[in-house]
Amino acid sequence: MQFTLATITALMSLTSAAAITARSSTAGKLVSRQASVCGALATPVCCQLDVLGAANLNCENAGPVDTTEDFTALCAETGTSAQCCALPLGADALLCTAA
Repeated sequence: MQFTLATITALMSLTSAAAITARSSTAGKLVSRQASVCGALATPVCCQLDVLGAANLNCENAGPVDTTEDFTALCAETGTSAQCCALPLGADALLCTAA
């Protein structure tokens, strides 16, 4: 039994060492990400009225924006506030946070 355990341990050590030392050609390179301004689960919208972050009224989709500054400036042009909302519902939105 001890021989079996020692053999299994030795084989596991060798296979894990081989897996760790394998290198890829992209190791150490930075890759640009395609993350949205509001993250994966929220939608960038410009809203006129915020009700304690639970509901926003008179919202419009902000469209493709690259930075938070661009998003805020786009909404400021129309006199609305930049919000990241989890549930946009037509002209209203639920569960929003300020950008």
